[in-house]
Parts: sequence; C-alpha cells; structure tokens
Amino acid sequence: MTNKRTNRLLVLLMITVLISACGSLNPAKQVDMLKSYNYDVESVTGLTIAGRSAQGLLEGNGTSLNMNALPGLALGILRKDLPLAAVVNMKVSNPTTNVTGINAFKYLIEIKGKPFFEGTVDRVVRLNQGESAVVPLTFNANLFGVVDENRGIEGLLSDLLTREGQGAVVLKIKPSISLAGSNIFYPGYITIDNDLLKSLSKR
Repeated sequence: MTNKRTNRLLVLLMITVLISACGSLNPAKQVDMLKSYNYDVESVTGLTIAGRSAQGLLEGNGTSLNMNALPGLALGILRKDLPLAAVVNMKVSNPTTNVTGINAFKYLIEIKGKPFFEGTVDRVVRLNQGESAVVPLTFNANLFGVVDENRGIEGLLSDLLTREGQGAVVLKIKPSISLAGSNIFYPGYITIDNDLLKSLSKR
C-alpha cells in the first residue's frame, strides 16, 4: 500500500510539474513577450558607399552633399552599382522580470519606403531583468535597387546623408524563439529606428 501511495504521489507531482512547465513555456506567450524587450541602435559603424566613407560625401556639418566627391563614384554610377554597406550595432535590453531566450533575428532595412536589405543573424540572447546585449547587424546592397528615377542617384544620396532626408532609412527586426529545433519568429516586423543614419548629418 505504501508503494502504491508513493507511486501515486510521484505521478501527481510529475503531472503538476508538467502543467506548470507547459504554462511557462507556452510558445505563443514567449513569442508575444519578445515585444516587451527594448531594442535600440547603439551605433552605425563602417558606413561606406562604393567602398568610400559616407562622411566624405558630406560638407557643411552634414547639411549638404559634397559635389566635389561625386566624381569618385562616377564608375559606380555609370555601372549602376553603388553598394551601401555598414554594421548596425543593436542593443537588446530586458526591462521585465521574465526571461525569454531569443534564438535568431531577421532584420529589414528600408530606404524611402522600399525594401533595401533583408538579413538573418543567428545569435542566442538570453537576458535576465536589467541585462542587455549588443547584436551586430550587417548589410551590403546596391543603392540603385531603390533609386527613384525622378530624383536620380544624386537626390537619393542627398536624402540618405543630409538633414533633408530625415527618416529615409528605417530598421525593422523580427526576433524569434527556438522550439523543437526550429525558430518561431515574431509575427510581423518591429520598427527599431525610423532615422537610422541620423548621426551622419549631426541632427
């Protein structure tokens, strides 16, 4: 009788633990919790256009395009091949008392409302309350893919790099959790920064 009672108690204990675990590991709840994290752009480094520093294309404290620098891009303009490349250092912080492990990020960079670059970074981030981590997001794509024929490449460069183009470059992310070896991504993109290149023009 004692063994039967012990076995019953063990079974009940296991069921209780399983129910508790299922509640805390509910995938839908974990995915929803991803929006509770804070995501900020800490810095944008190594920004180049056709291999040239983007800062060299500006003058007047970032208020206008340096026309004297444009001839250096002439070959790329002729070939319609002007790659814009950089590393976005995104800071992820957990202000909540919950801990949900992020397993990977999809990220999207839009220029003037058009998709410019989509990427994925596999980076496990598990943060306790008050902790943070920096995740580098790299991109490299041809600006001619988003050029407006009415504005031309010169107009696009001005929009990207000067104060006139405030809000031209937008960063969005889609974090994920891991479930049974697969990534379950947050539904839709979370907008992180509506003015990604603001530091160039010293706004």
